[in-house]
Amino acid sequence: MSQQAFIERAVASSRRRKIAVAVVLAVVALAVASAAAWFVFIGGVNDRLRIQDPALSSVLADAPADGPVYTVLAASYDDGDGGSGPDVALLVRTDSTTASASAVVIPGNARVKLSDGSTHRLGEAQTLGGDAEVVSAIEDLSGVQVSHYVKTDARGFVSLVDSVGGVEVDLSEPVSDPDAGTMTLPSGFQTLTGEQALFLCRANDFAASPEMQRGLNESQVAQALFKKFVGMDKLSFYTGMDGFSDCVKTDMDIKSAYAMVSSLRDIVAESVMTGVMPTYLSKVGDAVYQEPISDEWEAMMERFMAGEVPQQDKESIIESVDPASFTITVNNGGSVEGAAADAASILEGAGFTVDSVGNANQAVYESTLVVYQKSENEAKAEAIVATLGTGRAVLDAVNYSFETDILVVVGKDWQAVLDAREKTAVTNTTNAS
Repeated sequence: MSQQAFIERAVASSRRRKIAVAVVLAVVALAVASAAAWFVFIGGVNDRLRIQDPALSSVLADAPADGPVYTVLAASYDDGDGGSGPDVALLVRTDSTTASASAVVIPGNARVKLSDGSTHRLGEAQTLGGDAEVVSAIEDLSGVQVSHYVKTDARGFVSLVDSVGGVEVDLSEPVSDPDAGTMTLPSGFQTLTGEQALFLCRANDFAASPEMQRGLNESQVAQALFKKFVGMDKLSFYTGMDGFSDCVKTDMDIKSAYAMVSSLRDIVAESVMTGVMPTYLSKVGDAVYQEPISDEWEAMMERFMAGEVPQQDKESIIESVDPASFTITVNNGGSVEGAAADAASILEGAGFTVDSVGNANQAVYESTLVVYQKSENEAKAEAIVATLGTGRAVLDAVNYSFETDILVVVGKDWQAVLDAREKTAVTNTTNAS
């Protein structure tokens, strides 16, 4: 090789090495910049997502490595509410080892005792003591230790539903409630937008068991959202959380949230078991509460904590008895005009045998009672409660005297049934026009 050729080859080789080094340095710089940008992105998401509150951290229990984990999902359906709420809370039990999940709906006007020692609606907990107060109230009410907390408001809820492409529900009846919004929803299977889902969760205008029906609707929406989230892969979840972090707030960072969601992938959304806190109307002064029916609530929580179905559906309860096989007395105990006759008509229309209709000795009953004197009649009493859509079953062989198998004492809560029916009739007439 000539000296000139050697020099030219050496120069070219040096140039190639410099270019290769520059390319490597550029790739390294790009990787470092991307990693830095990713950490900045994740940090920003976490700043918006996490609730930085030592009081909340102090009441939340560490999630166990194995076994059930309990999470509170709290929703306020009003924007700019200054911290009040929740309007509803879902106590959720998830167990990745058994691939099972269940949820119990607790209404915002459930009666609870808060840290000031006084009786309040659950919805007042946020104002009194923040997120920690909400969690503590639900723990006291349920007897479980909560490990995680997630909350949203109306604006966040709407954005969350829209960001996942809507939620699919199957409504057993049309929904129309002027107090919840101007729209109406037909019965049947449908995909709801964020605004429609918010309207459904706000709606409370149902002729029978309005709080129960509202809770069932809310649990459907929660199941639909669960299905959307467990179906996301890691990249979709992380990138989606940039928007989700503006919709919800939680004690978890994005890494913990993804770990929890990914651990639940084997749970089929349709298999999530749901229940609604059994309550009756209770009035203390001018305040009206949903009072937990203690024995039913305790039994529900035992089933819930054991991973069993928290609550039978209404149809199953009614179908468990032969309505024509026993007799019923219906008395008006709440001074609501025509209440006993109205309740008797509903029961007879469902095939029950009503022997007599009259008035109780005193018109002081706030809530409807379905009284039975023998334990073997419990299922019959529960079927009557499910048919009427209000009231509670009571075993009492001492304080009530009647000749039939079951005594129904219609309370002042029947007025709410009549009001809901009238509102629905007016709304349907208006829509028809």
